[in-house]
Amino acid sequence: MQADKITVIPHPDIELGWERTEIDAFLTLPESGINDDTGLIMVVDGFDGRADSAYQREELRPYLADKFNCIVVGVNYFGIFRKALYQIKPEFLFNINRIYGLELSLENFKNVQSEEGFYRIIAESVIQRGITSLDIRCQPTIKTGKDEYQSWGLLPAIDCLQVLGEVMKRYDLNQKRIMAYGNGYGAYIALLMAKFAPHTFSVIVDREAYSRAELKHIACGEVMEADYIYAFNIKFSDLKFTIASGSNNPWTIEDELSPYYFSDSHRRSRSLLEEKHRMESETRYYILHSAEALASLDDKDKCVSLLKNYNKVFYNRIPEIYADTAEDFKRFPHESLNKVPDKEIFEWLAELDENNLAKDSAATDFTLNSKHIFDCGEKKYEFQLDDEYNISVKIQEA
Repeated sequence: MQADKITVIPHPDIELGWERTEIDAFLTLPESGINDDTGLIMVVDGFDGRADSAYQREELRPYLADKFNCIVVGVNYFGIFRKALYQIKPEFLFNINRIYGLELSLENFKNVQSEEGFYRIIAESVIQRGITSLDIRCQPTIKTGKDEYQSWGLLPAIDCLQVLGEVMKRYDLNQKRIMAYGNGYGAYIALLMAKFAPHTFSVIVDREAYSRAELKHIACGEVMEADYIYAFNIKFSDLKFTIASGSNNPWTIEDELSPYYFSDSHRRSRSLLEEKHRMESETRYYILHSAEALASLDDKDKCVSLLKNYNKVFYNRIPEIYADTAEDFKRFPHESLNKVPDKEIFEWLAELDENNLAKDSAATDFTLNSKHIFDCGEKKYEFQLDDEYNISVKIQEA
């Protein structure tokens, strides 16, 4: 099994001007080599994932490459190293000591060497008081690695499209068969890729994606909602301890004069629910979503209703409430998606899709030299793709 690594100079951060480092992407080629029908699948990891993980490298990408005769690509996009570091800020210590009558200090955490160890020190300080879940005001901070932040979909989607162009430049592929698959946040990135390059993908497989930006993941310090929840078993007990953590992002929703203000235009650019951003295309969407998903099921219902005006959509909704959904396609045979292996999703997809995961046209947004302008209110986001497989994104004042 041939595997390659490519490194790409990143697109500038058009919103915050953050200094970027090179993007690493990992490719797995079919065992039999590349032929006229060889396509491409982008596997977009979500939170806690890595494109160079053993699972991606040794299991999922080789399976997909051989089963579907595709080059399979994973990208360590901007912000993927979400939980690289843990940080105790003074406001956390102030709040937990004030609320629970403790005397914790930075000294308590100096020997911590793991994520669980970090949270257990906090848990052990309050469990003896019968507390198994911390007040939302007591959020330790999780820092993103490589000095990055959570762009919430935009920069990751641009990164993945940039890598896609680079792979298409290097390999002679069947451009009728270009697909993307993701789970959770990774699926959201895949859906944004299809929004920004609507004529490029034959198939998008969405496994419980978000449908819009959620402020709890963007400006968590200013929103009393949990960005990330860590849970673990308490020794000698049936109880679990849960604690919320927040990402160390620069965004603000309180200071409108800040260069880091997350405006309505930022939100709209990342939304899959803006109908004026949609256009008809050959892309087929295979969407699986359950009520137990972290991402909103109500949002997904709205997203599917909108998409059906422009694309072929197959929606596996759990629980099923629409009479017409069962007529769309063979149902995925599970009442929960939480522990279904990725390979089983693709077995279902192979049985369902009658077109060998291809679209009729070989044209892509790259070969079409597409320019798409997304009106987001005060700002317009302009995506330009060209036949040399480059992508350029600009923000215009409306």
